[in-house]
Amino acid sequence: MLTLSDDGKPAPAPVFQARIPVRWGDLDADGHVNNTVFLRYVEEARLQWAQALSLSTSAPGLTPVVANLACEYLASLHYPATVTVSIACAHAGNSSLQLLFCLHVQAEGDAPALLHARARITWVWLDAGTGRPHAMPEALRAACKAAAPSPPSSAD
Repeated sequence: MLTLSDDGKPAPAPVFQARIPVRWGDLDADGHVNNTVFLRYVEEARLQWAQALSLSTSAPGLTPVVANLACEYLASLHYPATVTVSIACAHAGNSSLQLLFCLHVQAEGDAPALLHARARITWVWLDAGTGRPHAMPEALRAACKAAAPSPPSSAD
């Protein structure tokens, strides 16, 4: 089971998956995908998810920004390949989301997919005029809540 959280708990269920082909130009002088390109894959998946939710990345009066980003590199990635980027919501606040990303490539045959990297971002919405936090689009919050596991019920 893949884990993304620092405490080793299982990752939340993915809310979206993007398939991104590795391009020859993504490679560095060492012949593998450059570490900065992993972050471009994360960005591309995040923007594809927003587009799938019919969200504009430039809503009038709002400025979405990445306030924090961390990436853990686990295995080299080479050309040719197609990276599957899974997005999960770790936390949805009023004006921010903490998103978790798994970047993996399907192995040959029946072998399980190989996890190449894990990333975590905090995505914050700001009022463009004041620079202060602003409520995020409701479609994002709803998408995260829909994927969240239900709390255990107690028998009365």
